[in-house]
Amino acid sequence: MAYQLYRNTTLGNSLQESLDELIQSQQITPQLALQVLLQFDKAINSALAQRVRNRVNFRGSLNTYRF
Repeated sequence: MAYQLYRNTTLGNSLQESLDELIQSQQITPQLALQVLLQFDKAINSALAQRVRNRVNFRGSLNTYRF
C-alpha cells in the first residue's frame, strides 16, 4: 500500500517503537496498534497532500541504458 511509505520516517519509526512498547507492556492490543498505524498513514498522506506546496523538478542526461 502506498500509504505505508511514511512509516520509515523518523516520526513513523518513533510511533512504531512506542506502539511496540505499549504492546509489550500489555497496555494496548496489537489490533489497536494496527489501527493507530493505519490512521497515521491516512493522516500523514492527507497532511502532505494539502499543506506542502513545494515541488521539485530535475533533468538529467542518460549516458548508457541497459535493458
